[in-house]
Amino acid sequence: MPSWGPLGQQVFNRTYSRPTAEGSESWHQTVSRVVEGNLDLVDAQHIEPLEATNLARHFENFSALPAGRHLWVSGVPGRQFLFNCHRSGFGPNLADHFCFTFDELMKGGGVGSNYSDSYLEKFPSPAGRVELAVMVTPSHPDRDEFAHHLVPSLRDGEVYKVPDSRQGWVEALRRVITLFEDGGGYINIDVSDVRPRCEPIMGFGGTASGPGPLVEMLVGVSDILNDKAGRDLNSLDVMEIDHQIASCVVAGNVRRSARMSIKHWNDPDIFDFISCKSDPNEHWSTNISVEIDALFLDRIRTAGPNHAKAVFEAVVDGMIANGEPGFYNSQLAAVGEVGDVRSTNPCGEIALEDFEPCNLGHINLAAHGTDVVGAAEAARLMTRFLIRATFGDVENHRQRMVLDRNRRIGVGLFGVQEWAAAHGIPWSDIASSRELAAFLCTMSEVVEAEADAYSKELGIPRPIKTRTIAPTGTIAKLPGVTEGIHPIYARHFVQRIRYAQNDPMLQVEIDKGRHVEDCIYTAGTAVVSVPTRNAILDKFDQELIEDVSEIHIDDLFRVQAFFQQHWADNAVSFTANIDPDTKAEELSSVLGKWLEHLKGTTVFPDLSRPQSPYERIDATTFEELTAGSAVETGQDFDECANGACPVR
Repeated sequence: MPSWGPLGQQVFNRTYSRPTAEGSESWHQTVSRVVEGNLDLVDAQHIEPLEATNLARHFENFSALPAGRHLWVSGVPGRQFLFNCHRSGFGPNLADHFCFTFDELMKGGGVGSNYSDSYLEKFPSPAGRVELAVMVTPSHPDRDEFAHHLVPSLRDGEVYKVPDSRQGWVEALRRVITLFEDGGGYINIDVSDVRPRCEPIMGFGGTASGPGPLVEMLVGVSDILNDKAGRDLNSLDVMEIDHQIASCVVAGNVRRSARMSIKHWNDPDIFDFISCKSDPNEHWSTNISVEIDALFLDRIRTAGPNHAKAVFEAVVDGMIANGEPGFYNSQLAAVGEVGDVRSTNPCGEIALEDFEPCNLGHINLAAHGTDVVGAAEAARLMTRFLIRATFGDVENHRQRMVLDRNRRIGVGLFGVQEWAAAHGIPWSDIASSRELAAFLCTMSEVVEAEADAYSKELGIPRPIKTRTIAPTGTIAKLPGVTEGIHPIYARHFVQRIRYAQNDPMLQVEIDKGRHVEDCIYTAGTAVVSVPTRNAILDKFDQELIEDVSEIHIDDLFRVQAFFQQHWADNAVSFTANIDPDTKAEELSSVLGKWLEHLKGTTVFPDLSRPQSPYERIDATTFEELTAGSAVETGQDFDECANGACPVR
């Protein structure tokens, strides 16, 4: 039996266990499916004699785990969309960017984009206005939801009857946007064949949203484009269209959507971008980051006022207010790259070219302790696993081209705080640990050597990058260890877990006596508050355990920079949780010191957003909240460190 973390089995059952004829997969069955599905991607001659056995052993024992996407779809019959996240580029057609984004979000992936003027200046404009007519048969059960958008009869122009499929929804969006580019006109969209709300979805699971969200999205996109007819779209226009698309995906209650939006610091409208999330109800489907470079860093250090300093100050103010935006150092990220990587996946650990996917797997350092040999072997096997995954199925030909050329993988780490504690190292002293630096060097050499050898054997280009640090917000719950390189948030805290209103697990939580409220961000979603005691407290001497409130901001970024230097040739995704009373001057001073060493920088002040994923409480409050009710011992549930990324 696997050694589940306190929330591990619950997370597995909810997130990764697929339906079977007998009910649902066991962990052993999931591991077998994933390993066999991965090995089947290459010829048997490229598989080591005991590779299946060794991979399965590491996965079953949680000493290594692939990204959640692999756990969910690897080895599933039919098309397997193995890649977590993607970058949506801007092609020659107005619809390309939006349809790619819509398609990948519906497949359950996250999508990042760079909305800088340098990309949008070549983006086609909506040439004319479009009259959108929505139709549905009178007998459709969901008709009343969008009756205010319906027209009584067919109008002049194209008629598109939307098939009940992901591809059909994407095609509906494509036809509407293409009409804008072609000069405008009339189009009739008939949603009669789209299955009603709450009917089952066979592919990714869950239940259907009905045609209502599709209708609202098409109308919303049309309104934006009609307002801009004959004029160029700016960054916020394009971001708002992408937000409309993401909101449509969210409405199905199968995915909550995950996006990253990046914009260059020297664009004229950068301050509008920086403030676009000051209202938490706006652009909630995306993280945002300001793209910086060496020129920016030079100018913020020069005497006197200038544009870069004003941008820097505005970003710091936003960070302190609600954690948005972050910084993305595209010049540092470009080191070792051959293409344009001015954008990332939603959590920022992988810089990507246009239409490129990311491909992740992770080593659980907590499971290896002092066993350098075992950790290195896990890293070697994960390298092979991820290289094989690059042969996985993709539908977009541009994605296939960049995937075949770059073969980018990301072998990551989690359970770092446990590893440090097992070696007598408090988290804040990690950056001074020669032992850990040497350990990471050994593992890096193993990954690089295997990437060279296995790529040569398979006759493919060597992966352009191989190592990263992802938040591991969900998979770390399976063994119940810390996420990525993050220290624990708190010894005792309230974690807020989001469930679709129709999720049967919600009733289980209600029956436990949990506090439940409607999510203020996403319709059809409930927020459950769970008092929690961190499991790490029972494993190590208390003097070795620091929570993030006990660690200075400077040390937070110092440790992030340590892993950027000693492990990641991709990037390190890390959220620096800070005291909400932190002064702008202090944060500015620390950021000025570390920005040149970090590819991505994210700050999140405690409780800066309503219904934050976690809320720190003391031991007394924990005892009061748990008196006579269910108690959890674990980490936060299934969010990334900033509560933003829901990608499986």
